Amino acid sequence: MRIGAVFLALTLLTGLGLAQGPSEEVALYQTGKEIFENICADCHRLNGQGLPGTYPALDKDPFVLGDPKPVILTVLNGRKGNLGRMPTWKDKLNDQQIAGAITYIRNSWSNRAPAVTPGMVAALRGK
Repeated sequence: MRIGAVFLALTLLTGLGLAQGPSEEVALYQTGKEIFENICADCHRLNGQGLPGTYPALDKDPFVLGDPKPVILTVLNGRKGNLGRMPTWKDKLNDQQIAGAITYIRNSWSNRAPAVTPGMVAALRGK
């Protein structure tokens, strides 16, 4: 049964462009999905549409799909903007969890962008 679930996950993720690389990307996506659903979806919603006028949508967002560095820094350090406040997560989530969450949002809904690695997060953690 477990092999069937893994095969199904790989089949689905291949459609997202993640399974082309190492299985680490698949694990990042799965970790990120869990983090997103348990932490981020309260504001950004399970469908990535956010709450209009309060929390930004992540689906089809050029910020999410562009250079990953500003996204990583936002998750690490938080952000205060026109649409509310993004809390800082650097003291609550490790590099693997942050990389997973960002990889998930960059490859969910209609989004398709390269994965973020824990090394990318670690390189920006002190900035």
